[in-house]
Amino acid sequence: MSKRLKQTNGVLPVTSSELYPADEMSLSEKWAVFFEYLTDEGKRDKINEIVKTEEGISMASEVLMTISRNEEERERLLYEESQLMAYYSDLEYAIDEGIEKGREGRREEELKEAIERARNALAEGIQVDIIHKLTGLDLETIKSL
Repeated sequence: MSKRLKQTNGVLPVTSSELYPADEMSLSEKWAVFFEYLTDEGKRDKINEIVKTEEGISMASEVLMTISRNEEERERLLYEESQLMAYYSDLEYAIDEGIEKGREGRREEELKEAIERARNALAEGIQVDIIHKLTGLDLETIKSL
């Protein structure tokens, strides 16, 4: 361990100005500074200096950056997936509603057509029970025509 780290009783300096140049640090001091100040924006220049001088720390920095990007990407993808799920859910609901409205409209149209056929059949003198069998209309509806 270097004299400078021993002089600070093994505690890393608090400010960037107290950190000495990377080329004067031992490997363990570089790692200690790297991990201690990695997320401190005020010490970004010192971290970059250390990363440039030590290949192992540079590789560790790249791995950490990749992991961070992957977490951000994962969060972004999860958000996009939830938005897509909501969109498709809304779309499926709208389609189901449209189909149901279409069925209701078709039922109403079929009922109108059945009533018209029943009227025509009554006008031709066809018996009510036969009209009931042909149109599916109930006997009271046919008799009310």
